[in-house]
Parts: sequence; C-alpha cells; structure tokens
Amino acid sequence: MRHSILGGLLLLFWLMAAAEAPAGRPEEPLVGTPQAPFLLIDVQDSPTLGPEDAPVTIVEFSDLQCPYCARISSTLKRLLHQYPGRVRWVFKHFPLRIHTDAPLAHEAALAAHGQGKFWEMHDLLLSNQGRLKRDDLMRYARQLDLDLPAFANDLDSRRLRARVLRDSVQGRSLRVDTTPTCFINGKRVVGAQPLSRFRQVIESELAEATVIPPVAPPMQ
Repeated sequence: MRHSILGGLLLLFWLMAAAEAPAGRPEEPLVGTPQAPFLLIDVQDSPTLGPEDAPVTIVEFSDLQCPYCARISSTLKRLLHQYPGRVRWVFKHFPLRIHTDAPLAHEAALAAHGQGKFWEMHDLLLSNQGRLKRDDLMRYARQLDLDLPAFANDLDSRRLRARVLRDSVQGRSLRVDTTPTCFINGKRVVGAQPLSRFRQVIESELAEATVIPPVAPPMQ
C-alpha cells in the first residue's frame, strides 16, 4: 500500500511537470527524456534543424572548440540527409573549462543566431577551432554579412553569456560532463560515436514510433 501511494505521488508530480511550463513562459516547448522522466529539457530558442514534429529528436550538448564536436557535426548532418523529415537536431551550448576561447565563440554563435545565421556561424567556428579570438569572430561575422555593430555589441556586452550558462546548467543537471553528449529521444550517446551507432538508436526509435497498438478485445 505504501509503495502504491508513493508511486501515485511520483506519477502525479511527473504529470504536473509535463503539463505546466515554468511561470511566465507558458509557450515554452519542452522535451522529456525517457531516461530521466522527472527532468524536462528546455529547447526554447535553441537552434534546430529538421521539422519540429520529427519522430526522433537529437539534443546535442556541444563545445565549439572541441575537435570531437567538429567530427560529430558531419555525422549529424548525414543523419538529417539520410532520414529526411524524421530527425530533428537541437543544439545546446556546453563550453568546457579547458577551452578558454569557447565561451565567447558560443556567444558569437548566438549573436549570429539572432541574425538568422546560426548554422553558418556554427560551421565556420568548428572549421576554425584554432582561431576563435574576438578579431577572428568579427571576421567570420563580416564573411557572413552580418550587422557588424550589432554583432560587436553582443560580444562586448556579454549579454548572451546567460544563454550559454543556461544550457550548461541544464547539461550538468543531465549529468553531461564531456562533449559531445547527445540525447536521442532521451537515450544518451556520449562522444564522437560512428554513424552506425546513431543509426542503430534512430532505427530503434523509428520502429517504436510506427508500432501499431493492439486492438482491445470487445467488451463482453
């Protein structure tokens, strides 16, 4: 009886968390993880590729100065190409302390995001991980034809630092401690795993999404 009551309370807590967004942000989209049903991943304002209603969502916690993240980026792009309309990629900022240029690089990516060119900046930063100083970031912004005064103000004011920190805190709450760490419909995949590993998880998730539920027997 005691276990039954406890289980009921936990289920009620989960349902309330899933049904209610944080106060003041009722429109906030949330993604639940099967491995951590009491923890919801906030994906509001996060850069995404792929349709919102895709049956498979890959949430990547990434460090733009991490060489393994550069490697996994090409893998994720191949998956979007191989599963058109069925996979969505959500990018989360998780700069590691060992990469001193990463925080500002992530803020630069967010500044570009505000001007509609996150993924173009994302690719430039991953391709030039040894050149991520402020002058380099300004050069990439010029290359992408961004509004340079607005971009420079975003960098110098450090107003986007809180957005990066928000993702990092969220990652730590999910026990992320290395990059890249991906959650494929909540299933954790750590490191620059081969394409075959991602395909294995995706195929499993797609198979579950297409299972036809059994028809209930007629009532007697």
